[in-house]
Amino acid sequence: MRLIIRRAEAADAEIIADHNCALAWETEQVQLPPAIVLAGVRTGLRQAPEVRYFVAELNGAVVGQLMFSREWSDWRNGWIVWLQSVYVSTDHRQQGVFRQLFEESVAEIVREDSPVCLRLYVEQQNKAASSCYERLGFAADNYRVMEKPMRAATADDSSVN
Repeated sequence: MRLIIRRAEAADAEIIADHNCALAWETEQVQLPPAIVLAGVRTGLRQAPEVRYFVAELNGAVVGQLMFSREWSDWRNGWIVWLQSVYVSTDHRQQGVFRQLFEESVAEIVREDSPVCLRLYVEQQNKAASSCYERLGFAADNYRVMEKPMRAATADDSSVN
């Protein structure tokens, strides 16, 4: 299988949004509003270097994706890079797509940001994803992710700049 790993571009927004909606359904049985997700992806694509999407392409079709976002850590004096929006289309799973996508994109992120660590969050019941991440060197830490909603999601992508 000859994959091309590349940074996502504006033309990839719809397939990334579709994959994100599929991801939410597969992992959490949450049906996301497609217009909001598409607006979010389009906004994210314009946010580099804080947000960077990478895709795996096979024969001209996007078959996998991931997104990195970064946050500054004053405790560590460096960037913490979060791995998010990981998706491989169902007919291309268990074929090394994610591993190649991860390894090649992380190499680029490391060159650009020299992060102090990579972090991700995984739905607690998603044992397959947890095992995959553990094989790539991720381990549970002492933190629990908590969330406080601040505003309703909107398809108006001018709310973030």
